Amino acid sequence: MTCEELIAHLSSYIDHEMDAALVAEVQEHIAHCRNCRVVLDTTRRLIVLVHDEGQRVIPADQRSALFERLHQAFLKRPQASNESAV
Repeated sequence: MTCEELIAHLSSYIDHEMDAALVAEVQEHIAHCRNCRVVLDTTRRLIVLVHDEGQRVIPADQRSALFERLHQAFLKRPQASNESAV
């Protein structure tokens, strides 16, 4: 799995909407890719913060737009020296 593929599946991974084989690919990738771990951890923390506030629900279209912006920012990021595409 590449970084780009992981980002494309990030929402499904977080929402536990993936089959076991794809989950295993994601977990193998994040075990070796610091940048993707940071994106995953940051996204999860953001979701927890929003959830804890209990005042905002991100509509599906805005959520998709947010993930698209994260994806575009991720694609434009500088490459880390320890990154690997597993």
